[in-house]
Amino acid sequence: MRQKKLSQSKKFRFAMIPIVLLCLTASGCADEQPAGLKTSTPVVKSTSVPFNRFFTAWSRNYVSGAIQTQIFGLDARQDRQFIDWYVTQEAMAFARANPGRLYVDGDEPDQYCATWSAYDYAGVYHDFVAAIRSADPTARVSPAGFAEANPHCCPGYPDIPCAENHGISYADQFYNAYIQRYGVAPPVDEWQFHDFGVIYDAGDMTGWWGRVDKEAAWSVAHGAKMFLGGWGLHGWPAKESPAAFQEHLKQAMGRLMNDPRIVGAAYWSYEPWVDAPRPLVDASGSLTAEGNTYANPLTDIPADVRIVASANGTAKVQWTNTTAAWGGEAEFWVQTPGSSSFVYRSTELVPGPGATQTLSVAFNGGETVKARVRYYNVFGQAPWSSFSNTVALTQAASGPETGVPGKRPLFCKLQLC
Repeated sequence: MRQKKLSQSKKFRFAMIPIVLLCLTASGCADEQPAGLKTSTPVVKSTSVPFNRFFTAWSRNYVSGAIQTQIFGLDARQDRQFIDWYVTQEAMAFARANPGRLYVDGDEPDQYCATWSAYDYAGVYHDFVAAIRSADPTARVSPAGFAEANPHCCPGYPDIPCAENHGISYADQFYNAYIQRYGVAPPVDEWQFHDFGVIYDAGDMTGWWGRVDKEAAWSVAHGAKMFLGGWGLHGWPAKESPAAFQEHLKQAMGRLMNDPRIVGAAYWSYEPWVDAPRPLVDASGSLTAEGNTYANPLTDIPADVRIVASANGTAKVQWTNTTAAWGGEAEFWVQTPGSSSFVYRSTELVPGPGATQTLSVAFNGGETVKARVRYYNVFGQAPWSSFSNTVALTQAASGPETGVPGKRPLFCKLQLC
């Protein structure tokens, strides 16, 4: 009998252990801290190509500086070398002396209409590649830039879009003609398209970008990324204010630099030239307003930055945009209870563009929070805004709005002890 009682006693003591542990755990629930802020997320910068080599501008003369120019011709200071259709002995000598450059065969063959078909240009390009690579086997090659829809080759323009003679349609004709003639796809290291948005209303970024997006998609589907070989939103300056044009210029630049299918863009044009409604420099060589924007579009500062707190211990930053071109980077600064100063806590990136607030972020009870915001892109950041108002959090964060649940165990509410 004693043995049986002892066995029951042991069973009772063993059964008590989980309850005791539960009580100990529950008694420590008040000491559990809520989840802290998210880990800082740094801005990821592009290192593949410098900003002034991604955004170049056409010029009659080479310039290297805040804006780097591109010329029609050979220049050892540039990566892209333009050949006037047929490779000369001068070009051969240049290729031998400057290995690895990119050579572009002419400009807008689709503008030659019926006198020079895509089939004809496929033959010209084939001979161009063979000649250049005989001088430099490491040379990179690109067909000429294809024009957007325009009156050339289009007797009924603007009544018909002329898509069969320009842009992607001509690129398709060229690509298929090359395969027809030589049995293989054309060797291409970079495709070039020109797109000035001339058929779109001023400020129609959706229309302009929709076509650029299709050109970039066609390019990668045919073996290489795209260089926007000529652009400038022509026709828009006459219909909108300089400030509105600069805002749209920034928005266009933001879309171009954020698209991994696009390797660069050349603005038309650097100086006053043929059909250049908004050149980047004036007759004296000084940067125009558009030139300053093109050289550094990251100058805007968000306005009306404010902290908005919730009753559940979270807070978010809101602001008013002064441009719709970029994403926002918000810094949270915290003053802990008993401290007389604020210290940096974390960064929240809001990719945008056009976003006006961060997600809600969790804080500890008793902390006072403030924040500041700046715009950013893949090449850098703009200046910071002023600091926001300050908000005191009366309790620790909890609830689904934080996105990060607290550490309090679910059984803390059980009345077992």
